[in-house]
Amino acid sequence: MRPTILAAVLIAGAVPASLEAAPGGSRRVDIEQQLQSQYPPTKLAGDKLRIAQPGSVLLVQMSGMFASPLNEFAFTNSYKDGRIKRSAASALIHDAKTSRELEVGEKVYLLKTEVKDSGIVFSLQSCIACDGSEVDQVQMAYRASLTFQFPKGYLETTDFAQIQRTIGQVFTFADRGNPSAQPGMDPPAPQAAPPEPQPKAMPQAEPAKIALGQTIDEVTASLGQPDKVVDLGGKKIYIYRDLKITFLDGKVSDVQ
Repeated sequence: MRPTILAAVLIAGAVPASLEAAPGGSRRVDIEQQLQSQYPPTKLAGDKLRIAQPGSVLLVQMSGMFASPLNEFAFTNSYKDGRIKRSAASALIHDAKTSRELEVGEKVYLLKTEVKDSGIVFSLQSCIACDGSEVDQVQMAYRASLTFQFPKGYLETTDFAQIQRTIGQVFTFADRGNPSAQPGMDPPAPQAAPPEPQPKAMPQAEPAKIALGQTIDEVTASLGQPDKVVDLGGKKIYIYRDLKITFLDGKVSDVQ
């Protein structure tokens, strides 16, 4: 009976442990999926130089990251508290004469992203022909890995936007023409449309001037024909909509 009881106890104890691990595992999968979506990896051909499937090309924005020749293990580095550190193990394994520091502004392929207990790992390779030009087989490519270190339990509670902001302190996308692809950066606000041009004001005609002594022809040339004419022989009255002009012997004698 004792073996049976012991087995039952072990099984009963294993069930709560697996249930407790589930949320963390689910969160890790979620972060991995978002990394794949926001930072798709570049896949290289068999020679490890030419691109087989285009993916993320990043720009290094911070000094201190070391890389080793392609034919060696990738040089491991870590990022924490705003600083990049190379691992002591890689510093001992790799020859200082053949390894080199990745320069600020240098383009690198992102080969893989991983979520581990120690943080998020970016696997990188120096870019020899990022623009699609012919690969120089003589030129040496270098590989590095960078682990973004976070406090224990941090990845289980933080949102992905904050993770992106941390990544954005070290890398930005080489293709700056795509604002939505910038890690940890908000897209620019839409530009306001330029104001529509206002129609030019038509020049106003000079007001008609009626003076005493003007003839009937001079008045009608300025005001046009009247709405009504009162003919009293030597006295004529031209009535307009808001004006009354009296002519005496063919000349203006009064204006009302």
